Amino acid sequence: MMRSVSLIVLHSFFAQIHANGPVTSDAVDSMDKLADNLVDKLVGRVMSLGTPLGRAAQSMVPQRPLLSQFRGTETQVRAVQDNLRMYGIGSSPLQNLAITAIDVNNRARGRDLSVKAKSEIVSGWSTVDDRIKKRLTKLVDQVEAKDSVLAGVTAPMGYFDPLGFTADCPTAGKLLFYREVELKHGRVAMLAALGIVVGEQYHPLFGGDIDVPAYVAFQQTPLEVFWPAVVAAIAIPEVFSVLSFQDPTKGGRTWEMKLDHTPGDIGFDPLGLKPTDPQEFKEMQTKELNNGRLAMIAAAGMIAQELVTGQKLF
Repeated sequence: MMRSVSLIVLHSFFAQIHANGPVTSDAVDSMDKLADNLVDKLVGRVMSLGTPLGRAAQSMVPQRPLLSQFRGTETQVRAVQDNLRMYGIGSSPLQNLAITAIDVNNRARGRDLSVKAKSEIVSGWSTVDDRIKKRLTKLVDQVEAKDSVLAGVTAPMGYFDPLGFTADCPTAGKLLFYREVELKHGRVAMLAALGIVVGEQYHPLFGGDIDVPAYVAFQQTPLEVFWPAVVAAIAIPEVFSVLSFQDPTKGGRTWEMKLDHTPGDIGFDPLGLKPTDPQEFKEMQTKELNNGRLAMIAAAGMIAQELVTGQKLF
């Protein structure tokens, strides 16, 4: 309804500006009175307690002073009118009505999107009880990268936390740390699962003469010169990741990420795979998390089987 009112009034406003011929003062006064009457009748009918729409509108209006409700809208309308004056367009009640209607419509849409997002958060955590849902929702509201924290909530598992690490999560920084840890372990597990398959079929290093199960392959003599290079390569991004942690000397909290940090983002994307669209980026993060979770389970299963049998899988 508000969008329709906005379009109708805006159309009338521009029709007034671009009307053929000079606009007399009597015509301006008539349109001003028409605008004032329109506002009075519209507000009177919508807010009338004798109608179902009026009762619904009253129930949705926050119980706070009228001035505080419309202070933001009044400031925005004044700014738009100042810009219009720069182009020689003077203010009028009809102009004020059009701009106010558009601003209120935009604000209402923003609140609807916020409510919808919170609804999706709560509905996605189907495996978490109400007490934890309420706590985690408050924590997610404090972080900047909300989509990164909410990624990975997919059917049929819903909110994936089988060991309950976030059940008693005290702060939003700790919640970001848990997501960071999950992402890093998932990435290592994906490399490990692929490495076990490839390495036991054909070892590409040191002449391919390493023919042992994966769980003991790292102990072989030819790899003694290989692992220091691996440790050095891992240490580079890990050292720089310290900058994304909160200072433990302030507040006495350890292992907490900064609230503006995006979990898993180490600034390394040489192929430019990161989507620019937020929704596509969230979908990619969900795929990475789900593949990483599967890889952690798969790698653990492969190593457990080799420990029991003492034989290679492939």
